[in-house]
Formats: sequence, structure tokens, C-alpha cells
Amino acid sequence: MAKLLCYTTAVFFLLYGLGFIFFPIEMALLITDASPTSTSAIIDFRATYGGAQLAIGLLLLLIVKVRNDIDLALTLVALLLLSMALGRLTGIVIDGDPNLIMCIYLAAELAFGVMALWLKLRLKVE
Repeated sequence: MAKLLCYTTAVFFLLYGLGFIFFPIEMALLITDASPTSTSAIIDFRATYGGAQLAIGLLLLLIVKVRNDIDLALTLVALLLLSMALGRLTGIVIDGDPNLIMCIYLAAELAFGVMALWLKLRLKVE
């Protein structure tokens, strides 16, 4: 179950990153109901939302596959998802009026982040 969560998270970040690298405007519209309007903004979406997310996915794959370090991978998954949830929740509280995708992302980040922590603790017990 721990490896499955790590691989699934890695694949999600890889696909998300590739989506933003190749379709930054469409991805932004789908997720936020708005899109970058300047060339520099589009380039930054490709780099930040695309490149960084791609790197996260690749790092997770390397940690699980090459290093075979499930404990570290679960730590990374938990930190990533729970930090994203914190940022998203802060935005929802301060800015208000999130769209449905923001609520779905928050629920998923909390659920899978907590699951990663739980699996990590379970590994320590076994």
C-alpha cells in the first residue's frame, strides 16, 4: 500500500507537470477558471507549475525505485501534500469562494497526506 501511494503520487505530479508544460493556458483555465495573459506568465506557468511538478514526480520515482526508500518517499509525500493543503486552506480562509476543484484538491491533499503519515508510522511498527 505504501509503494502504491508513492507511485500514484509520483505519476500524478508527472502528469500534472507535463500538462502545465505543454498546455499551461488550458490547465490554468480548468483548475482556476482563469489563465495567464502575458507571454512571461505563460512561461512561468510552464516552469513553476510544469517543471517543478515534473521534478517532484521524478524525485519520488527515484526515491522509491532507485533508492528503495519507502520511508523517505512517504515523508516527502506527506510534506508535499500537507503543505499544499495548508497553503490551499489559507487561501480559502483569506480569499474565500473556492471553486469545486480547490475543494477536491484540499480533500485529496489532506486524505493522502494523512495516509502517507499513517503508512509511515505503520512501517515503523512492523
